[in-house]
Amino acid sequence: MWDRTCGGTRAESVRVVSVRGLTGLSLAVAAVLVVAGAAAAHRSGPRPVPGERAALTAVKRALAAGRLTAAEARSDRGVIAHAVHLVRVLPSARRERVDVALEQVGALGGRLTSQRALAVFGQLQANDDYFARHGVPRSGTDITGADGILYRYFAGRCFEFHPLADFSALNARVAAKDVAGAQRLAAALIARAVPRRGGGVAWEYYFRYGGGRPPWVSGMAQAVAAQAFARAASLVTADSATLSHEATAAFKAIPRLTTKVAAGPWIRLYSFSSIAVLNAQLQSVLSLETYAKASDDSAAAMLASQMEQAAAATVSRFDTGYWTYYSLGGGPSPLSYQRFIVQLLHRLAPDDARFAEAAARFAAYLRQPPAFKLANASPGASRFWLSKPAFVTASTPAGRSVRLTLRAGWHTLRWDEPKRAGFYPIHVTAVDWAGNRASFSVLPIVHVPKPAHRPAGVPRPSGTGAPTATSTFAAGVGIDDSGQAVLAGSLGLGLVRMTVAWQPGQTAPDPRVVNSLQGLPSGVGLVLGLDAAQLPTSDAGRTALADYAASLAHQTPGLRDLVLTPAPARAIASAYADALAAVRAGVRSVRTDVAVGPFFDGSTAEPQLTALALARQLAHDDARPDLVSFLPAPVPGAGTWAVGDLGSLASALAKGLGTAPPVLLDASPTATTVPSSELGAYRGGAPPQEGAVPPATQASTYAAAIEAASCMPDVSGLLLDRLVDDGATPEPATGLYYASGDPKPAAAAVKGAIRAVARGAVVCPGLAARVTPTALTFPAQLSSSAASVVLGCSRDCLYLVTLDRADGKPVVARRGSLNGDDAAKTITLPERALRRGGYRVDVRLISRVDPGVVTRRRSPLLTVG
Repeated sequence: MWDRTCGGTRAESVRVVSVRGLTGLSLAVAAVLVVAGAAAAHRSGPRPVPGERAALTAVKRALAAGRLTAAEARSDRGVIAHAVHLVRVLPSARRERVDVALEQVGALGGRLTSQRALAVFGQLQANDDYFARHGVPRSGTDITGADGILYRYFAGRCFEFHPLADFSALNARVAAKDVAGAQRLAAALIARAVPRRGGGVAWEYYFRYGGGRPPWVSGMAQAVAAQAFARAASLVTADSATLSHEATAAFKAIPRLTTKVAAGPWIRLYSFSSIAVLNAQLQSVLSLETYAKASDDSAAAMLASQMEQAAAATVSRFDTGYWTYYSLGGGPSPLSYQRFIVQLLHRLAPDDARFAEAAARFAAYLRQPPAFKLANASPGASRFWLSKPAFVTASTPAGRSVRLTLRAGWHTLRWDEPKRAGFYPIHVTAVDWAGNRASFSVLPIVHVPKPAHRPAGVPRPSGTGAPTATSTFAAGVGIDDSGQAVLAGSLGLGLVRMTVAWQPGQTAPDPRVVNSLQGLPSGVGLVLGLDAAQLPTSDAGRTALADYAASLAHQTPGLRDLVLTPAPARAIASAYADALAAVRAGVRSVRTDVAVGPFFDGSTAEPQLTALALARQLAHDDARPDLVSFLPAPVPGAGTWAVGDLGSLASALAKGLGTAPPVLLDASPTATTVPSSELGAYRGGAPPQEGAVPPATQASTYAAAIEAASCMPDVSGLLLDRLVDDGATPEPATGLYYASGDPKPAAAAVKGAIRAVARGAVVCPGLAARVTPTALTFPAQLSSSAASVVLGCSRDCLYLVTLDRADGKPVVARRGSLNGDDAAKTITLPERALRRGGYRVDVRLISRVDPGVVTRRRSPLLTVG
């Protein structure tokens, strides 16, 4: 069995410290210098060094208790003497670092053992050797001892023995097939292993951290230790048995280093804390899986499985919507950990779709710029909400620029009120921790002069207005018959989807089919799937299909989009494109307001090649589609396109067509469980329960899908699977209503999401929205009543209405907010006596969500006197 001497004697473990190739002092030379210096200092009455007495006392007690040999104690005293000398002679910044390492030795007191002594005195010697020659390094700098042990510098402390970093280094040596290096480092780590009560060994940290008193241990470091030793056992075959034994000893400590969350066991990153840290759990799962497989340890495999399920069930709780939390209930993840989490999730993605989905979201956050919302604030202030941590700069002529480091949430910036009348614009820029930049303007600070006269003539509204801006995004749902369209419309769904099957040779639809497609309410458009299961391969067949499509379009007034289904595979992409070209030409011959396009399935084999082949053939046929209907793969994976791959689809289509058409996106169907009280309406049999979720989960999933799709610039609409569950067959219950017609929670959630999108109340990172007035009535003349305007906004907005002199100086002002779906509102300005001359009413608007630039509208010149 390996012991301290196998891991390197005192002299061997601290003789050389390398810092990126730099060799330090040997212990023998250092000892001579220390003794000589100490003797001289003693003659002149040296000042006491903090930590010296405690360190010597710890060694003395360990020697008396038999935990150190006389030779070890003598060597340790020499290291203490060297450190004391350096504390007395080095410049303050360097000696303070050595002093910290010395105090950590003394802090162990009566707990100093052979293993701990090797760790802390090796650490002290490493600090002695480094700071004898170097200044204070950057935080995170690593140095390595002759035995391979890594020490990491922490700002304000010293170089620390860092078990997690050391076992990561051992893994790296194994991966590099460095047999000698792995053997040397493994031996040094085994020599520093501290036996644990209840079995197993642990590698301890000897500094205070996060409220924890040393020595403390890390469950994550233990898991990586088990993994590293198990992997080293397969490389260093001469020591395989010893290394395997050490891997098992490392794992034995782990069950007592877990805590519980609602979904199962969670690793304790710090033994003194029960906080749930995501990166620690994910890394521990991967490490334990490797160890369990290599060691055939069923207990480790079971714990790893339980922890993996807990992580999959809990990962969404670490999602802020724009970044990740480092721990449950904690602050945001630093950038390095955000990236680390994404890497770990990608490695776990094949095991669980929840990991794949989280990896895609969290990776997107690294590319998304900060997003903002605005609220009204007091004069001289700007109040905004920030989506993620960022460095924020705000500038205005009203005062000094402001530079702040802010976390997500609401913030208020204030300036002193300017002394001169006028407008003082504000511009805000934010750069997140990943370097993504976003900026927006704020309604200006306004300073108006104090009134000098009693109120006189002021403007009065007239009857002129402004154009209305509308959104092009629409949400829709599948229906079984046109009678359900009214119900869909009541939820705000602007699209309904139905399917018609075409049989080869047909040139016109059956009248009963046409009747089933008619009767749609105003404001609800039909997306029709034209199902040509057997594609025509001849000109005559394509002509028949085109005639059929033209007849449908002519007889169906509510038709908005026509999609040729089913989706093509690569082998038939050319034939499919020819058929689609014929359909589009046929529809265009009778109606130009119907969009025609292909259906693309992201789960098809070779989606990239299929999309390219389809686009190139459509370009050859001179039949650029008006849209593309896209059904993403349920989860991201190799060889498929999920919703996160929309960019890949757009790029492939643009490569063949020049530009990509807008996308009509299919939402992933989410089936619910069905309560027993509703099962009577499912006469074809109870819906399958596999994969079904509680109705509330479906509600939040569909609402989130609508809001997310509305933020995608290339997406014109989102289609949900179906409106009402099919009670005639035992199909998954994906509808917004039970088969009885009773609403599920999703009905209200979808209605709310659609309303939020219509108002412009959904945060879309990267979007700089512009508000336009949906109604704007300016005054036509001056009168004795207070000035007012009638105003409506195309999306939720903040407004600033002022009455300005002809030279642009403000006289009176009014601020407020409007909702995008509200009726136009009359806004009355404060009364103010006006001198003779010309005036204008000035209206400024800014979006409350995703603000961009200020929209400005001014009235014609109004004259007083």
